[in-house]
Amino acid sequence: MVKKVPLQIRRISATVCFAVLFIIIVSKISDIFERKYSYSKYYDFYQQKQDFDVLFLGTSHVLNAVYPMELWRDHGIISYNLANHSENICTNYWQLRNALDHTKPKAVVIDLYAVDGDDKVNDRYLHNFTDEVPFSLTKMKMVQDLLEPEKRPEYLFNFSLYHSRWEELGLEDLKPSTGLEKGAELRDDIAVNEPPTLIPKEEYDPTDRLNKQYLQKIIDLCKEQNIAIVLMYLPYTMPEGDQLVANWGYAIAEKNEIPYLNFVYEDLALNYATDCADIAHHLNASGARKVTDYLGTFLTQNYDIPDRRQDPAYTFWQQDYREYREMINEWMNTISNLYSYLVMLNDRDLSVRIYLAEDSFIYENSEIMELIENIQVFGSVEFIKASNEEITSEVIKIEVSEVETGNIVGTRLFTSEEVDQIQISSYKDENT
Repeated sequence: MVKKVPLQIRRISATVCFAVLFIIIVSKISDIFERKYSYSKYYDFYQQKQDFDVLFLGTSHVLNAVYPMELWRDHGIISYNLANHSENICTNYWQLRNALDHTKPKAVVIDLYAVDGDDKVNDRYLHNFTDEVPFSLTKMKMVQDLLEPEKRPEYLFNFSLYHSRWEELGLEDLKPSTGLEKGAELRDDIAVNEPPTLIPKEEYDPTDRLNKQYLQKIIDLCKEQNIAIVLMYLPYTMPEGDQLVANWGYAIAEKNEIPYLNFVYEDLALNYATDCADIAHHLNASGARKVTDYLGTFLTQNYDIPDRRQDPAYTFWQQDYREYREMINEWMNTISNLYSYLVMLNDRDLSVRIYLAEDSFIYENSEIMELIENIQVFGSVEFIKASNEEITSEVIKIEVSEVETGNIVGTRLFTSEEVDQIQISSYKDENT
């Protein structure tokens, strides 16, 4: 005889099943309705079951300046760029706490640009980070610490924020794409900056700030977890006030006996006329490759960061890198701005041939010539004199090949008329 389940238990079971089903449905609907930036940026981080060896934290300065795929190519480093636009150090602390629920890195590198402030969050960009963070006790603690009570619900259950997006929904929301840059964002923009007028390293701003306190919490957390930590300050044309903040990094690094890379002083070979994406802040692809190259060498020489290129557990990174290169090659073939095109050619994977007439217009353009010279930091350039109906004094042809295969991945013609229509921002023009 089958024993009958009491009515009360059946009702409780039905209620629990309904609640679970309701949560699953709302979660799936929420995934469709939310903006996809966070999904695209952090998808590869949360999908990877193997540990990352290095994590990068900071603002958009880091987002635009550190390329994990190229650290893989040159050093076999498994890393992720967790940086976000306008992110404060307080947010970086919780970003690291959430990341450590998923992975155990050997080193953490954090930029100090946002250390001079007392705000915990920047509401405008916080969802870029939090939307993709899995629900957990750590996430609940983060939201409680960073936000006022009335703002917390939308960061734990963002359907309340995105439910009105139904009129905007498209195919991308149903089948969103994932980023191929392991959290980084390449920029092909260019602005002509000037090196900062340096003050002595010993001069710094000692003012206590909330974000400085949270930086100490990050340092302490890394030490507790036996994770190496490196402080850095990425380069830009910084005024004296910013340099006083940057120089404070030496004091906190000395106090905690950890390294500090203030890239305004490091021998980076940065060219402020070719390596900046905008006035006085972000680096473009050329500048980022110089920072990435420096960091790769520093990390492998000073820490036990393994080369994973022959590690069977990470063979999928080889395919990821191929897709990353295909993305860059396709992107380059859409660039119509000669200056931006030349920025992208400072690349170890590429070999460049420039076909031009003996009296080509580029010889009279110092900015173009400097960009071509800059290609040779990592890439190679061959000038080929040509004179025919296609190549005249007003036209140049650029042929780009892959170093590894020799395959031509792009052939472009640029005219003097097109170049004359391009306006490049200049630090000197904007600060006179």
